[in-house]
Amino acid sequence: MNPNHLTSAMIDKIVERKIEDMAKDPKATIRQLMNYFCRFSSSRFQTPIFSILQHLLANDDSQYYIMIQNLLQNVSHSAIKNLGINLGYNSWTRGAQTVRSAMQKAGYCIPWILIFRWNPAKTNTVNLKNMNRFIRDANKLGIYAFCIRQEIPHQSFGEIFELFDKHSDSTFFWFLPNQMLAPIHLDMIRKCENVLALFDSDESYTYRNVSLLKERKALYGIYHTYTSLQTFDNGNQWMDYYKMYETPFVFMIPDDSCSQEDQDAVSAYIEEVRATQQYPFYIFDFYRDIQAINEAISGSDCYMDIGSDGQLIYPKTTQIFFHDSRLIGYLAASMPATARTPKQKDWNPNPEF
Repeated sequence: MNPNHLTSAMIDKIVERKIEDMAKDPKATIRQLMNYFCRFSSSRFQTPIFSILQHLLANDDSQYYIMIQNLLQNVSHSAIKNLGINLGYNSWTRGAQTVRSAMQKAGYCIPWILIFRWNPAKTNTVNLKNMNRFIRDANKLGIYAFCIRQEIPHQSFGEIFELFDKHSDSTFFWFLPNQMLAPIHLDMIRKCENVLALFDSDESYTYRNVSLLKERKALYGIYHTYTSLQTFDNGNQWMDYYKMYETPFVFMIPDDSCSQEDQDAVSAYIEEVRATQQYPFYIFDFYRDIQAINEAISGSDCYMDIGSDGQLIYPKTTQIFFHDSRLIGYLAASMPATARTPKQKDWNPNPEF
């Protein structure tokens, strides 16, 4: 048997058992996980995960326990397991090792996730065919996580679900625009257990869509695009508003027009909300969290955000790209060169996780 297949089978069984244990007694299972991280401290993610678990154990009234219970009661356990393995193992463990090795050879940083802005009306730029090619290239470099920010509604979803199915060992964060989804599309989302579908919290069809997904025990989340710090002037009201969607996943994304100063202030606000643990959902600071994970994986906060016109939104580059470009060209032209920093002195390109 292929050693990778054996490892995957073992991880599958372990994760399945831990999910069942957590459904019965989340606090006891979290204590077991805490003991695990105390014993095996070599993981790059050990410190942040240890900190999260430590805060949970220190607060018996934490709303995060309710968040975990709601997730395990309302969502198919197989969906939780498959998305968790794709992200935790394929991307952050096995994929991270390949990313670090590829960085050593290439001499420039490689992000752990690619972000695509997708406009279905533009067929000659960032279309599904080009995304598929980029994803194939990315997998070879150890990148197994992708975000698709869909800009306008689209009536025919068949091809994008083919993309998800074709790359079943990757994780997709799919940000959908305001659109009433047909039952067949809701069923497809439920079946794609490597996809987290995310809906705009401010739009008219969101509550209807997520309610029907909840009936199907599907994974879903919501997102909010903010333009300035003023969006959060009534922060507690916003947080209470998100409760009605009954999801543990709330993503905050700055609009391209949002100033760096306001983004910094919103990030500080998000950190404060996370620390208080008074809401039954976890707020993701989209770009900042992506950067923090990349820092843990490779010692760099780089990420790649590709606009629907094929140009890089981040990092900025003067390189001209065409719709048939390959990922390696984007990376070579835009990613910062790797350099040893004080925190990389003991960096092992193939650590044990």
